[in-house]
Amino acid sequence: MPRRPDRVPLADRQVGVDVPALLATLLLAAAVASAVAVAMVRLTQPDPPRIASVRLAELTAQFALDVAGHDASGEAAAAEARRWGSALQHALRAVAERHRAVLLPARAVAGGALDLTPEVEAALARALEQPATEAAAAGARP
Repeated sequence: MPRRPDRVPLADRQVGVDVPALLATLLLAAAVASAVAVAMVRLTQPDPPRIASVRLAELTAQFALDVAGHDASGEAAAAEARRWGSALQHALRAVAERHRAVLLPARAVAGGALDLTPEVEAALARALEQPATEAAAAGARP
């Protein structure tokens, strides 16, 4: 039986590559891979901390006025200043962690930052109400 001309052996066929289709496929694959990579980075990265301000100069001035009003020895005033400083550090750390924020002095921040001074004052008052032994333990351990 004679061979039909439309049947050519597979090895003899010339296969043409559709270059535009190949390029379009590669570009589409690169775009999808890029989109997936960007989505993964955005979804896996935690939110960065916010910037908030505290009026530290005002808090310190208020403490200085309160201490100046008391008739205490220099040693007692120094002990009170250490206790206040430890309580302030504890209050700042607690407020910063609660708000996931970096606290900066109000003078160092341009307008528009969240002011957490009232919350720091409240935390400071709570920390100062603790007996001196508890305040020392709270200042030593966050």
